[in-house]
Order: sequence, then structure tokens, then C-alpha cells
Amino acid sequence: MKELWSIMNILDNADDVAMFVVGARDQKILYCNHLVTVCTNAHAGVDASRVWDQEDMRKAISHVDQGGVYRYLVEKSNFGGRKNVTVCKVVWSQGMLAYAFLLTSHVDDREEEEREKIFGILGRSYRSIFLLDMMKGEVTTLLKPLDNGESPYHAVYYHPVRFDEWCSEIMSNYVHPDDRGQVEEYFDAARINREISSGSDYAFRYRKKTGEDYIWVEMRFLRLDEMEGKVVCAERSIDGEGTANEKERENEIIMKSLSNAYRSVYLLDMKTGRYTTVKQDEFLFGIPLDGDYEVLRQLVSELIPDEGQKNDYMGYFSLEGLRSAFRDGAENVGREYNSTINTDDGWMGANAFKPPYMPGMENKCVLTFMDITEHKRVEAERNEKNIVIDILSSRYICVYFVSVTDGSFHSIRVPQEYRYIEKQFDKFVDALEHYAKAYVIEQYRDFFKFSSEDDFRGRIEEYAKREYVYRTVQDKWIRLNIFPIRSAAGALTEAVVAFENYDDMMEQHELSLIYNATLLADYDVMYEYDADTGVFYMLAFDGQRIIREAKWENVEGDVPTDLTIHPDDMNVFRMALSAETIRDNFNKGKTVSHVFLRDSRGTGEYRLFMYAFHYYEEMGKGRVLIMGRDADRENV
Repeated sequence: MKELWSIMNILDNADDVAMFVVGARDQKILYCNHLVTVCTNAHAGVDASRVWDQEDMRKAISHVDQGGVYRYLVEKSNFGGRKNVTVCKVVWSQGMLAYAFLLTSHVDDREEEEREKIFGILGRSYRSIFLLDMMKGEVTTLLKPLDNGESPYHAVYYHPVRFDEWCSEIMSNYVHPDDRGQVEEYFDAARINREISSGSDYAFRYRKKTGEDYIWVEMRFLRLDEMEGKVVCAERSIDGEGTANEKERENEIIMKSLSNAYRSVYLLDMKTGRYTTVKQDEFLFGIPLDGDYEVLRQLVSELIPDEGQKNDYMGYFSLEGLRSAFRDGAENVGREYNSTINTDDGWMGANAFKPPYMPGMENKCVLTFMDITEHKRVEAERNEKNIVIDILSSRYICVYFVSVTDGSFHSIRVPQEYRYIEKQFDKFVDALEHYAKAYVIEQYRDFFKFSSEDDFRGRIEEYAKREYVYRTVQDKWIRLNIFPIRSAAGALTEAVVAFENYDDMMEQHELSLIYNATLLADYDVMYEYDADTGVFYMLAFDGQRIIREAKWENVEGDVPTDLTIHPDDMNVFRMALSAETIRDNFNKGKTVSHVFLRDSRGTGEYRLFMYAFHYYEEMGKGRVLIMGRDADRENV
């Protein structure tokens, strides 16, 4: 009895197990779980005939009385077809004799044969085996390793789960975070069906978590002709296998590309502290092709004469320093040092970054050393120009010098993640277009498109400074500043292109261009007009900032009735907002004043208002700020 009560909570929540207890004296229900109540509307105290066939119950109880526990199969019942029935004798409260009926789903012989056939074909060389019913969208686990991930394997016939649940469990609990995007694409049901139907060999590899570590496994999808609409997914460990699949060939190409970009490349195993040489540097004398990383680190440190920089290098590029940086999510570790790598006044760039993901590379990092003396010389030369003093102020996150004659460029200051742009592109107009496609949302990309170096030069020729504000795919606002640089004769020869974070200023940016020079509190009404879209905004000043209180769209050449300008003055008001007037005035930042009659209180009585129209260009668009003041306000 005690054991029965301990599992009642489980039974009451089961949706595929039925259990009821029948009293031996009067065959009334003493207990039934939730599924029995749902299917038969039965509860404790009702007659058992509501739940079970009386003749069948009589036979089952007779068998129990003769030989203890009795098990049999029923084809039909109130709880569905083909159910395993287990009947046993129990003692209920106060010594009352009763019989417990437990019903569970019967595993069809055909399904058992199907599983044995799968094991016969695949054997037991796989870590896990799953059966995918693509028509029902269900997955049944047939084979899995023990909890410790080691042999021996054992067969398990789990109840089917939904395909999306199965995928979600694998993605969240087992797949390495860096592999999830690719694995999710492979798990697409339509793709599996398509690949299997075409008869192709459909498989992929990923890093699977086992305990605290990750191992490389391969998941292979197989269609067995004998099972229509079903697919077998078999998983096996490939840790340590030296295969040459497409992914590894891609990584080979990447590694060769790295060798071409750097003058020396080393592959370091951060777990063992050993390294091997991918590309040797003729200037780094005495460094063995492979061996203990401490030897390589000490030899490189001898090329750094400054003790402070040497200590910095020994800390950042120690095994623990590299492990800590990559463990904290760093994509790379890069530093620059005075060095005798080439000359006594030389500079060396040291970089460490994670290699492309592939089996066997989990604990590795790539080390490179470069002679950057010429780059530092050019940088120092550029710094002699007065404009660079401002350009390299703390507010700029990225700065380029661009030749407007041949389109070549180089960076003075650039985030690490953008440095590949200089290696990949020779022309700045090509680099800008690539940058826009990769980092700028679509509606702001037009500004970054230049047909040629002449086009770039022409678009900045007449400006002392050009600005452009845009939004990135990371939902960040950035301001692009272009400073033309002219020769002593006045010819445009170069341009400095500087990027700055603009998130904090963006909310007020469009409204604050001229407002800070205006005594805003001295005006009764303020509007902004976007000439390109024909949209009006009503503005208000709360003593600290400008806010937009109302907006009128699609005015189609007319003005909102809320302005309450006298009809006799409306033509002049419209003329002040005409395309011709805006075009003639906004380049000069000109302000034009008019006096209008305005019904400011909605009474039909008009008062004299002085209006100022300020024309300006913002983000390549013509804008008009309209400010009105009651001329007789002081006398009211």
C-alpha cells in the first residue's frame, strides 16, 4: 500500500498509463488516476463496470487469485487499442482486499522487428541511433550510450517525441555554441527529406558535449528501403580521425591564406604547451620548427629591447594569458612592440587567434609575428598633419587616410575586427561598399556606393567637411565624417574618413542642429518640415530638450489645418515651403522671416504672429524649421 501511494503523483500526471483499483467485496472503484477519469468520467466510489468489461475483469481476478500477478493484452478498451494489462492483488486501507489494474501501451511486434532489422544493418558501432518518422514528425531513440558516455551501449525503446523537441534538446544540451548555426541548418526537416530522396550521402559533423569536454561526432542519415517514410539517424565518434572532408579542405585553404598574409605562422596547443611551425620567419633566428612554446616565447622576447614592453609581451602571450583571453571570449590577442625584428628602430606586431574550427583544433591557437616598421613610419608621417590631432581624439573609433587620386587607403586607427578590410581591398570605394553590405542596414547603404575614385572625389570636392549618420545591423548609430585634405596649391589630394559612435546623440541629433543657437522658450509654436517626404512635425521645448508631439503625413502640397494660418496668408506660407525656395536657401543655411495672422486659440479671432523659416540640409535631405512668436504677446 505504501509503495502504491508513493507513485500516485506520477500516475495522476501520466497521459499514456491508466490505473484503477477495484474493491474485492463490491467491485467499486477505490482509486483511479487522472487518465481514467478523463476517458470514462469515473471516480472513487462508482461501479467498476463504467471503466472495464465485467466479464474480462472477472477472468483477470480469477487468474490473480490462482497465480498472483496476471498479464495479458487487450485489443480494445476505453483507453485505446492494443494495451498491455497488468493485474495484481493489493491490500487497501484498513486491510481491505483489492485488485489493481495497470494499462500501458503495447509495443507492436512489427515495430520490434523493425528495430531489430535496423540493429542488424547498422550493428552496435554507433554511439546513438534514432528512428525518424518524417510523415508523423516523430523521433524514437533506439540506442544511446550510458550516462558516462562510455560503452557498453544499450538499446532503449523510448516513446516517440516530436521532431522539433528532439532537435531542440540536441541543440541546447549537446552542440558546441560555435557549431549551433550550422547544425541547425542540417536539422531542417525539408533539407533532410530532400537529401535523402535524392539518394545522396547526407551527414554532418559537430562537437558534442560529453561530461565537461567536447568530442567530434558524425551524424549520418540513412533511408532504409524496407521502411517507407522513415529515416535512420546514426551517430558515431570521429575524435582523432584523419579525414579529408570538405570542411577540412576549406580550413586548409584558410591556413594557406594566413601563411601568405603573415611572415611567420605557428600553431600552438594551449593544452600541452607545444607548438609547430606552419610558416617559418627568416628573421626569427634560432626558433625550432616545433617544441616547447616557452622556448619560442623567450626567443621572441629577446627581440623587444624595452623592458616594459617585454613584460607586457610575456604576460599577454603566456600560455595562461592566452587561455584566459580566449576563455573570456576574445577573438584574438594583438599587440605592437618596438623590436629589432628587422632593424634597430623597427616595430613588431604579435597576434594570436583561434584557428578555423575542425576536429583536433579545439585547444589550438595561431601565433603570427609581423614586421610593421613601414606601417608605423607611415602612421607617424600622417600624424605630423594638424588635422590628425583632432581625428585621433577619443570620440573616433576608426580612421582611414584615402588617396583621392588612385583610391588607395590605410588605417591610422581601426578596431581589430575591421582590419581584414585593408588586406582584402586595394580601393577604398570597394572597401566602403563591402562595409555597407556587411555592417549597414539596407536603407542607409546608398551613401556608401561610389562608381569610381572620381565619383568619391566629386562628392566631397565642394565641402570643408562631409557628415553622414547611419544605423548598423547591430542597431547602433554611427556618424561618418569625411575631411578633405588639400595641397598648398588648393588641390584635393587626400581625405580622412573617420567613424564615431553616435548612439547617445542620435535621439536629439536631427532636432539639435540649429536649436542650440535659438532661444526656444521665446517661441509660441515650432514645426519641422521634411521637404523630401512632405511630413510636418509639431515640436515642443520642455526646457531641456526638443520633443515631437504630433506628425502629419501625406499633406500633398497643403499644410495641416492645425497651423490655423489665415487663408489670405496661406499662399505666402506655402511659397516659403516650396521646393524652389528650399533649394535656393538651404545651402546657405539662410533664415527667412514672415508675418502672418494666426488663430492660436481656435476662437476665429486672428492675432499677428512673426514666423521664421530656417532652411538647412540634414543627412542629405532638405529640412525647414518653422518657429512662430505672438507679436503682441507682451501686451496680453
